[in-house]
Amino acid sequence: MKTVPSFLRLAPLAILLLALASPARAAGAPDGAAMVGEATLVIGVARLISTDGVERLVDRGTAIRVGDRIETGVGGHVHLRFVDGARLSVRPASRLQVENYSRASDASALTAIKFRLDEGVVRSITGAWGEAERDRFRLNTPVAAIGVKGTDFVVKSDGETTLASVYTGAIMLTPIAGIGCQASFGPCLNGSEKLLSEDMKGQMLSLSRQQATPQLVPAVDLLAQRVVRPVMAEVTVRPDLVIKPEVNPVASPVVSRTDTSPEKTVVSESRVTEMVAVQVASAAQLTQPVVPPVVTPTQPVAPVQPVTPVVPVQPIAPVLVVTPVTPVTPVVLPPVVTQMVWARMAEVAPDGDSLSRSFAQAIEGGRQGTVGNFAYSLYREVSATAPVVLASADTSANFRLAGSAAQLTMPSGRSTVSEAVQVNNGTLSVDFAHSTYATQLNVSNARIGVDSVTSNGIIKSNGVLLGQGGNAYTAGALSLDGKEAGYFFEKTLAAGQLTGLTLWGR
Repeated sequence: MKTVPSFLRLAPLAILLLALASPARAAGAPDGAAMVGEATLVIGVARLISTDGVERLVDRGTAIRVGDRIETGVGGHVHLRFVDGARLSVRPASRLQVENYSRASDASALTAIKFRLDEGVVRSITGAWGEAERDRFRLNTPVAAIGVKGTDFVVKSDGETTLASVYTGAIMLTPIAGIGCQASFGPCLNGSEKLLSEDMKGQMLSLSRQQATPQLVPAVDLLAQRVVRPVMAEVTVRPDLVIKPEVNPVASPVVSRTDTSPEKTVVSESRVTEMVAVQVASAAQLTQPVVPPVVTPTQPVAPVQPVTPVVPVQPIAPVLVVTPVTPVTPVVLPPVVTQMVWARMAEVAPDGDSLSRSFAQAIEGGRQGTVGNFAYSLYREVSATAPVVLASADTSANFRLAGSAAQLTMPSGRSTVSEAVQVNNGTLSVDFAHSTYATQLNVSNARIGVDSVTSNGIIKSNGVLLGQGGNAYTAGALSLDGKEAGYFFEKTLAAGQLTGLTLWGR
């Protein structure tokens, strides 16, 4: 098992809303502070400092209230989920404060979502409140004020410089020194603001304390622990890898053995005996008298009977035993998917994940991001000139699974551990005519045995898949020609949290 990031799904929104209405307060919570979210994943060490100065370690399930400040250590990592479904990832060595998080259904002017990032990196995915009242969402850093337009974005701050990149939607970044930017909500519009949207490929915004306006600069992966410089990669010497020099084969010289001993003639014992017998017979013949030969009359020779020709026997043809032919089951290869790529935020893929690619590989060829969680984002090919609209001539289609990766994440002390989970098979059916989809997967490993993942949902006009039913949460996208698809899934089990990725083709 390997400790890796994984991203958990919370209980339904109704449970958290019920917690807001409940008069009960957790021990140590300041009076009057409403619960607005909770921690869903904690890796390493993270602290929470409430408005009354009480400091405690953050665990999975720790309630988040307005005024709380979250501080992560060098290896710390916290995922938060808020009551409106918004998600926030606080990366290592970061300090973030929840300054406001409220909404009144009868008065949108009372909606207020505001964060302050003093240092570090956060990734924010807007929830229902931020989507409905985009002019009331704000994230401040020491030098910048950031408003959103329905967005998944990343911000990095070191106190002197702020960097921001966008996966989906758009943000507006303004120097916070501008008039009214510090205390206001939503985008700060004073003439020095700069827009960054998802279609501005390969760019991000940068603002330092000395600059009067933000600047567009080449994008880098702000979530990576280290940034790879766009120069020739350095060669790393690996002492464990020994490269053997190539040896040209050379014919070995033939060494002849010189035998200087005299050659000996070997005569067999039988040959010697034969020679002696011949010599004795010759001697006896010389000493015996000559006897005249006796002539015996010749007997008449009987006539030779003609030989009856032998009829050749015809060879018996061997009987061939016919072995029944076993029908060969044709091998069905998985479909090849080229338009859709999963990009992982981590530098190294977790155990069992051979599907995802690095961020740099995912954006090759101008691919753009669609959906994602805090660990992965799904990228697809788009046209530089055509609008991002799903265009398929089919009324419905059945897809085949092209690739998958899944993990089971379990709490272990103040951290988590994960195990690889096998995705055995699955189905994905898409109804283009009614803009709906349904899917099913079989998953298994030694800890959970065999389980299933089912989900169904809607398809937006841009091809994004949003799950609305089933026993698991799914979100993904179709390629714009409707030939390929991908989605991630999350399901809570008794043994832990099941998460995974899929790619589909037809």
